[in-house]
Amino acid sequence: MTRALAIGAVLATLAGVAAADVVKKRKPIPPAPPPGPPDEIADDEAREANLESNAPREGLTFAGALGFGILIGGDIGVGRGPALSLRLGHVATRKSVITFEIVGSGGLHKNMTQTFTDSNIGLFAGVQRYTSGSFWIRAAGGLDVFTANSGGGMAGTPHGGVGALFGAGLDIARWGYLVLGFESTWLGSITGDGPKAQLMFSTNLTYY
Repeated sequence: MTRALAIGAVLATLAGVAAADVVKKRKPIPPAPPPGPPDEIADDEAREANLESNAPREGLTFAGALGFGILIGGDIGVGRGPALSLRLGHVATRKSVITFEIVGSGGLHKNMTQTFTDSNIGLFAGVQRYTSGSFWIRAAGGLDVFTANSGGGMAGTPHGGVGALFGAGLDIARWGYLVLGFESTWLGSITGDGPKAQLMFSTNLTYY
C-alpha cells in the first residue's frame, strides 16, 4: 500500500514537471494589430444603404441653367442680358462630375434708335465637385467667341479666344432624378478685341 502511494506520488510529480515544460515551450500569442482606417466608400454605402443619397449617381448627367448676366468689356463697357448654360456630364466619383458645356450670355445696349447685343459664347470642359450633399463648386476652361454689335439689321463681328469659368451652386429640391438648384458663375475670357468678364446668376435643372 505504501509502495503504491509512493509510486503514485512520483508519477504525479513527473506529470506536473512535464506539463510545466510544455507550458514554458509555448510561444506567447502576439497581440492583434490595431484596426486600420475605415474605407470611405464602404462607410458611405453603409450609411446610405436605406437612404436616398444626395450624391451624384452613376452614368451621364444633364443640366440646363437659365438666368441673368452682367458683361463687362467689349464695345459697351457694361451690358446686361440673359445667360444660358447647357452641360453634359459623366460621374467620375461619388462627389465629382466631369462636365462639357456650352455657356453664353448677352449684353444689350442701344444707340439712338436701335438695340444691339454683344454676346459671349464658350465651349468648355471641366469638373464639378460636391463639397457636401447639396453644395457644389466647379471650374472649366476652353474656347470662347465674342461677337460685338449684332442685331438691328447688322451682323456682329466675332472675335475668337480662350476663357475659363468658376462657379458654385446649391441643390434646393429633388424629385427622383431631377434636381432644382441655384448657381452663380464667373467667366473670364481673352479674345481678339481684349479681355472681358461676366457674372451670371441662374436657376438650374439637373438630371442625374
